[in-house]
Amino acid sequence: MAEEADPPSQDWNEGGEEGRKEGEQKGCTDRVKDYIKTTEFLVYTEATLSTWGDRMWAFAVALFLIELSPGSLQLTAIYGFAKSISVLLLGAIIGDWIDRTPRLKAVRIALVIQNGSVALCAVVFALTSVYRKQMENSAGGWLMTLCQVIVIFIAVIAILAGQATSICLQKDWIAVIAGGEKERLANMNATIRRIDLCTKILSPVVVGQIMTFVSMLVGAMFIAGWNMVSMVIEYYLYHRVYVSVPALAVKESKTDKEETNDENTENPSDESAKKDAPPNTCYHKMFHSFFTLYNGWKIYFQQTCFRAGLGLSCLYMTVLGFDNITVGFVYTQGFSELAVSLLMAGAAILGIGGTFIYPPLRKRIGLHRTGLIAGTLQWSLLLPSVASVWAPGSPFDPFYYTRASNVTLADVTLPPDVALPPTFAPSSNSSVLPGLFNETIFPTLVYNTTAVPQDTTEGRPLWMYTSVALLMTGVTLGRIGLWMYDLTVTQIFQETVEENHRGVAFGVQNSLNFFMDMLHFILVIVLPAPETFGFLILLSYAFTVMGHMLYASYSRTVRGHLFHLDRLKCGKYGGLHHVPPGTAGQGQDNATRTTYTPVPTQTSNCVVTREGNEPSTQYKEYHTSV
Repeated sequence: MAEEADPPSQDWNEGGEEGRKEGEQKGCTDRVKDYIKTTEFLVYTEATLSTWGDRMWAFAVALFLIELSPGSLQLTAIYGFAKSISVLLLGAIIGDWIDRTPRLKAVRIALVIQNGSVALCAVVFALTSVYRKQMENSAGGWLMTLCQVIVIFIAVIAILAGQATSICLQKDWIAVIAGGEKERLANMNATIRRIDLCTKILSPVVVGQIMTFVSMLVGAMFIAGWNMVSMVIEYYLYHRVYVSVPALAVKESKTDKEETNDENTENPSDESAKKDAPPNTCYHKMFHSFFTLYNGWKIYFQQTCFRAGLGLSCLYMTVLGFDNITVGFVYTQGFSELAVSLLMAGAAILGIGGTFIYPPLRKRIGLHRTGLIAGTLQWSLLLPSVASVWAPGSPFDPFYYTRASNVTLADVTLPPDVALPPTFAPSSNSSVLPGLFNETIFPTLVYNTTAVPQDTTEGRPLWMYTSVALLMTGVTLGRIGLWMYDLTVTQIFQETVEENHRGVAFGVQNSLNFFMDMLHFILVIVLPAPETFGFLILLSYAFTVMGHMLYASYSRTVRGHLFHLDRLKCGKYGGLHHVPPGTAGQGQDNATRTTYTPVPTQTSNCVVTREGNEPSTQYKEYHTSV
């Protein structure tokens, strides 16, 4: 049985009152030196190295697969499908393994597998590129196919190990390092999310410049070298953090808890528990992974916060983001590469702004209310995207598949001053890879076989850009509410899920997220034409609203209400929970407020109903959860 954690040391919690007074007297240089020695700095440095490598690899692997099969997105599609299916099926198993493994051992194994797989995959791609002609000409091309399969397989292994690393550091270790301080936990979550968003912008730029101005081969070797060097540094940083926080060494595993329950029960109960436990037979050993998967999902839905997690996963079923689908659609509507890149940068800045807003807002109004405000903010700011479906210039045609096949845009009668809309092809000066805009992605984008000018946006009136402008306005502004909501749900899980179930809960959450993401790709396959993109926008918005309604139902269950309607009904002081002047208690906590309100037997404005046979007193104590 694991021992209980010792009280936090003064170094761990960054000192007490004396330490703060000494810090105020130190200069800027001394403060920087002291901060470098803190646990937070080690964690943020490790997170920067880890997310930088992850973002570089996520950007480069798609280009590697396109390079291995020029003119086709088949390998990219296979990789995306294999990645989603693997996380969907193995997310709970990975989380269960994290819960049963000591923290340092688990994160070290995940780190070595992840970085090693990325480096190995990059090396295999480099060798395949160098000896490509020999492979294609030998053994009927099967050797080349084998290398493609190996690249995809190793890439999927890297993704699974990356999920384990993310759960260990960002979900479990952070909660332990915070030591039960909710404000500290919120700040650390927000900072790590901020780092992730920044690396999402910068790392593709760096590796993209290497691939563009040097070569794809050099880019692959740079990624391999980065991951090997980063693995060594991260391995050391994990050890430093583990040593500096004694609580990380104490972990109540599921095995320990089961042994404790067995020791504290009487013999008849032990016998009944053994009967209820799955038999340790050959059949059980063969299907152990399936039992683990089932138990993992069962544990997830037993959590009180599972509806908040379901709400978060619903946000992944969307085209209202800057994924390949939405960016491709925007290109077909005449937006330039510069405009799209500026919008992506603006969305990232707003998302980072959301990470700055979240900690003080949570401190001011509480965690659950922050989630409600973030959700309301997101779906409100997405309304322009919904309006874009019917705005001028929208290609939306609800009867597209019911029309005759020989009807084209050329058959549509337009006013004399309006030019023919573009046939949804990128401009001739596009810097995007030509293979990304062929019939493989949008098989129904070009409607007639007549020759059209390459610059299809020439002469197009500005009002025809109204629809796509509204779409991207909503998508860009919605980032601020999205990341605030993501941080809220993450902290709710960290605070409410038991430590020995934290890994499996976040593993199942990742599975749900990938499932919803895969569902939105399936819908794009079913509705691939730009004329039907409006249906995808409406479905995405519906899932967004449904996700926030699930969170609202969870919040109402925990808090007992969504809004303080009683404040609108009662009289002089605005409601039962309002604090009259001079009666508020001191030292109120953000999560629970203790107020003292007069409770008369009768009032002229509202009637107070006493619970049970409680005697009448001058003041009654109320605990209202924020």
